[in-house]
Amino acid sequence: MSDDFRVRVQLAPEQIDPLLTSLAAHEGDDIPRTAVSVDRDEHEVFIYADTADVAEHARAAVQTALDENAAQGEVTVSRWHPVAERWEDPSEPVPASDASSPQEHAERMAEEDEESRGEGFPEWEVRITLPSHHAARTFAKQLQDEGIPVVRRWRHLLVGADDEDVAQALVERLKAEAPHGSQLAVEGNPQEELRQYSRRGSPYSYFGGLGQ
Repeated sequence: MSDDFRVRVQLAPEQIDPLLTSLAAHEGDDIPRTAVSVDRDEHEVFIYADTADVAEHARAAVQTALDENAAQGEVTVSRWHPVAERWEDPSEPVPASDASSPQEHAERMAEEDEESRGEGFPEWEVRITLPSHHAARTFAKQLQDEGIPVVRRWRHLLVGADDEDVAQALVERLKAEAPHGSQLAVEGNPQEELRQYSRRGSPYSYFGGLGQ
């Protein structure tokens, strides 16, 4: 199945298991089993869907589950933009191909760099999903020892990048370093989770000049 749509639920860690239990009760009814996949970390649940309709059914089922458990959570639906390579509002049009010129691409990267500096946190992130919580803790320490700032969320690691090119370069670098079975993905950073990074000087100097 494709996973063009994503329902993202932010909630307290102790509320995640009750939410997943309630969602399992709706599987095959409100949420077709073959149309979605579910992932989780310490503070979030992600439901990936192949169509907008399935994503909306999943969002409604999540809200019902939250209500059943008297839980508070922030629920958002987004669509993967294949050209910008980030999760965006589903109402945004998705072009069939990237017709931008090298100059236009460079201008877009410069805009992303400026936005990252102006907002005080990176516009992009590399999400690394490790095989286990222990592997995540070990790899996080390794990256921190290399001077790479990391946000750890259970078995997920988030590493900030000022623009998409920097994020892609980091993925290529870390593919050789990450433990076997790890999954690496480049995503936009709408949730501002990486605000906690210190931005003294250029915090992404470990990219060998790409982050300048």
